[in-house]
Amino acid sequence: MKKLSIVILIAAVVVSSCSKTFFDINQNPNSSTNASVDLVLANALKVSAGFQNTAYSFLSEWMCHWAPSGSYAISSSDGSSYKQTTGFGDGLWTAYYRNLEDYDYVEKTAIASNQYFYIAAAKTMKALLYSQLVDMFNNIPYSQALQGTNNLTPTYDGAQAVYEDLSTQLGAAVVLFQRADAVGSLTQDILFGVGYPSARVPAANQTNQNANWAKFANSLRLRLLLRQTNMSGRAGYIQTEVNKIVANGAGFLTVNAGVNPGYSNSSGKQNPFYGFCYNTAGTFTQDFWRAAKYPIDFCKANNDNRLGRLYALAALPVPPGGFDYVGCVQGLSGNPVGSQSSTFGAGSLVSVSQDAVIFSAAESYLNQAEAILRGYLAGSAQTMFNNGVQASFTFLGAGSSAAYTSQAGNNQTNYAACASDAERVACIIRQKWMANNSVTPFEAWADYRRTGLPNVPLSSSSFVDVLAIPTRILYPTSEYTTNGANVGAQGTINHHGSKIFWMP
Repeated sequence: MKKLSIVILIAAVVVSSCSKTFFDINQNPNSSTNASVDLVLANALKVSAGFQNTAYSFLSEWMCHWAPSGSYAISSSDGSSYKQTTGFGDGLWTAYYRNLEDYDYVEKTAIASNQYFYIAAAKTMKALLYSQLVDMFNNIPYSQALQGTNNLTPTYDGAQAVYEDLSTQLGAAVVLFQRADAVGSLTQDILFGVGYPSARVPAANQTNQNANWAKFANSLRLRLLLRQTNMSGRAGYIQTEVNKIVANGAGFLTVNAGVNPGYSNSSGKQNPFYGFCYNTAGTFTQDFWRAAKYPIDFCKANNDNRLGRLYALAALPVPPGGFDYVGCVQGLSGNPVGSQSSTFGAGSLVSVSQDAVIFSAAESYLNQAEAILRGYLAGSAQTMFNNGVQASFTFLGAGSSAAYTSQAGNNQTNYAACASDAERVACIIRQKWMANNSVTPFEAWADYRRTGLPNVPLSSSSFVDVLAIPTRILYPTSEYTTNGANVGAQGTINHHGSKIFWMP
């Protein structure tokens, strides 16, 4: 299945390109001195949206959301082998830093002209990208990064120090968003503005735009703090930082943070996930990835109405014939062929113009539930849990989740049925894993490495080198080629044994 590496490379190239399809800024923002910050921000957001779903198809496989169909033979180069070379994450590394250059341009240009909204937006998005670089690679170039030809060999900062500064930057962003003179273009803000078709902002006014950006920054900050909850000696730091979030009064996301530059059924203008699956003629072309068997079994066992929204019915061979939800097993030789296994459902692929979610309301609520359970936030963990599950149901068009979250004795779906804090954490993580399916698989991988939950099945591939989901991505070939001394100083890295700083 050599298509896996091809998919990753193509996704990285697509998201790293400064496309003029939506926003013709006419210049390279990294060298320009007069490109409009609102247009550069809009293009950068469009690029960022491509990172969160299709660029991480290998994570959807590792976390048992998707699996290749039996139409493809397994091999030692498949994602199911859990193997990596230094070329594995090269495209992602390059694409992230190129995207960060755009946000850095926005921030620096906005600082020079006191455009506080754009300073804050750039800080928030830089925190998202830098945190995910840490989550993939651990120590990274940070304080000396983004200097172009002024420093082609930046040193690496410690991952924990990067995280701590990102928390500070997110706090500063919220303060800026709350300024009366922090004004951004409503029509060019393709995340929380109102110029494009989306239900993400309930009312068309500047107050909601800034308020939602501030909630996004707070929600991201809480995510980064929860990453560190299984580290020894971090409880005091986490509580102090959570207290700062509470004190700023902005709250947390209650709507999806979804990018939408006006996606349409034209080449290069489709929603990234929709374009991953359909061509502009409306033909389903994604013949490689299919539903994984594990979540189908989970949904059937737990009366989960999201099943028919996540995946589509597949035609069964004759006999017996008929239709059912049919999943594939990661790395298994003899999986059902593509025509006899489930594709993505109507809740995941709503339309060519659907938002590209980079942070879901479901995750926001479920993160709050965990923070309350661990004693860092005040409130009702069960209420936040129920809100999070309902947000996932709503996003997929699966109706009410009330019956699902009140199943008697079911500690997989009913928070109140859990008998211990360990069961409650497992219930929260399980439902976050469900909500992340085909939305933000990166978060499922982060939770798994942090907690070991949910206990997803490992690969069945005969080509597995180590039967364990990788703990990290290897530093890329490009760094060893152009910044060898600094990346070499990080020591010998193993993608199964080397941990991200927040891993227990």
